Amino acid sequence: MKERFQTKDTLTTSDLRQMEVIDIAEGKRLGFISDIIFDDDLKRIESIVIPPQNSFLFIFKKKDEIQIRWNQIKVIGVDVILVDTSTKNANDEKDKTL
Repeated sequence: MKERFQTKDTLTTSDLRQMEVIDIAEGKRLGFISDIIFDDDLKRIESIVIPPQNSFLFIFKKKDEIQIRWNQIKVIGVDVILVDTSTKNANDEKDKTL
């Protein structure tokens, strides 16, 4: 399996929030992480949340946010996170039963 992280061994949430998220499927800048969703039962990150790019001072509706599942993250680099939003979440239900 190809290594997902191309930076130091550990990252903080502050590190992640400073990295721009880019969708490799559409070649589009999505923005910066505003939140991280953690599954307490499974003890792992489920997804990252990105506010809409046109939100002013983070005033937006929850339905407008972009949620990227952890399995859609392809590379976490030095200053950018590459994601593939075309990746289907077929393993989501299987993962929850582990």
